[in-house]
Amino acid sequence: MNSEKTIMQAVKKGFTLIELLVVVAILGILATGATLYITDHMDSAKETAAKTGLKSLDDGVTSYKMRHSKLPKTMKDLIEKKGKRNPIIKGGEGAIIDPWGNEYQLKVDGKEYYILSFGPDALEGTEDDIRSDRLSAKKEEE
Repeated sequence: MNSEKTIMQAVKKGFTLIELLVVVAILGILATGATLYITDHMDSAKETAAKTGLKSLDDGVTSYKMRHSKLPKTMKDLIEKKGKRNPIIKGGEGAIIDPWGNEYQLKVDGKEYYILSFGPDALEGTEDDIRSDRLSAKKEEE
């Protein structure tokens, strides 16, 4: 009789299956919310990194133009060593890759140019494109 009473007390102290399932469900909901929050901030961080990269590359194009009296034909001209001169932008191929793994594009029209990141969709001409000439225009509007 005494051992039966001890077993019953031990069973009453444990968790039921329903209680465990409720806890697991709550943890799942919290994990989903945290994941969505983090993902949203990662997208924002990549966009900020792309804008920073565009500004650095724009400075590199300006330096190239001052050094060679002409605009580069492609972004690769900025990372290549020319004779005894070091490259304008250090870091090799990785320096001209945007946060989504695509190469930044240099678009030249006469004496005007802009640098372009295709954004997360990797397609030119879509809403998520980031252009160096539009970055300074947005600052002036603010």
